[in-house]
Amino acid sequence: MTDYIEFISDFFAGAEAEWKSVAVDGVTYTVFALPYTQLDFPPEGYAFVDSYYVASNRAYFLRKELVQKLTEEGFETVDCTLPYKSIAYHSGLGVPLRSTLIANRRYGTRMALEIVAVRGVYAKEVTVDDILKKPEMAAFCRTCGICEAVCPQGCISTDGFDRNRCIRRLQESTDLSDEASAEAMGVQLWGCDICQRCCPFNSHLESREMTEEEKELFYIDNLYKAFSAGKKGCEPYRDILGGNYLRPAKLTALVLNVMANSKDPKKYIRYAEETLNHNDIRVRTAAQRLLGKIKEI
Repeated sequence: MTDYIEFISDFFAGAEAEWKSVAVDGVTYTVFALPYTQLDFPPEGYAFVDSYYVASNRAYFLRKELVQKLTEEGFETVDCTLPYKSIAYHSGLGVPLRSTLIANRRYGTRMALEIVAVRGVYAKEVTVDDILKKPEMAAFCRTCGICEAVCPQGCISTDGFDRNRCIRRLQESTDLSDEASAEAMGVQLWGCDICQRCCPFNSHLESREMTEEEKELFYIDNLYKAFSAGKKGCEPYRDILGGNYLRPAKLTALVLNVMANSKDPKKYIRYAEETLNHNDIRVRTAAQRLLGKIKEI
């Protein structure tokens, strides 16, 4: 059989990715990180979509390719049921932060993680108890606290991370009934990124401007037109939003919320009026909120 570590090294040779392995109970877990460059915060008229999700989509398909090649080489691949971040930490890929994100020395937190697992011990071993035990945050985080201070939802503290209040979780549930939370989303359509923008572990990383293609895709009017057209209209966003591109009602509600949080919500009054009687309550709620913001002006 091909040497496992040699095989993994060859697979990732030349790729902009970093990988590490660790063995637990006779299974070797290889975690790899694909880096990405985050977008600048968008100018007026555009929504923010976190670049992480494009990298995550790429990492997903790279993992599938690696699993197939490992199987062809005679390795028995298995599903990973252990926490990704704990494997990343114990393998040496990164350190845990106060925000519960993992930071890598090169990529900071700007990376998408994926894991492949094969039967056999091909790396240093740790126990299941080690993997399941919550690791201590990086020493720097204990005295920093910047992310805790800037989180608009108060999700981050030394006591842990309140996932249910996170903007990302609110986007997933599309619960816009809490005005403070709906407003905290700002013009962030998908993803948050506030804690990562201020994290010192990312201070060496640069952001980038939107490409012309992204400007076309993330222009608020174009987002609404695409999402309100149903699944067919959402097709151009498949590689950006992953499986969520198949949820046009959710996306329509989220873009209406972006409109309500924009500097000039009255520009979008026709979209609110069009969706006031939508058959999805999330869309109706977002349309009502947008109209309410317009009336306040």
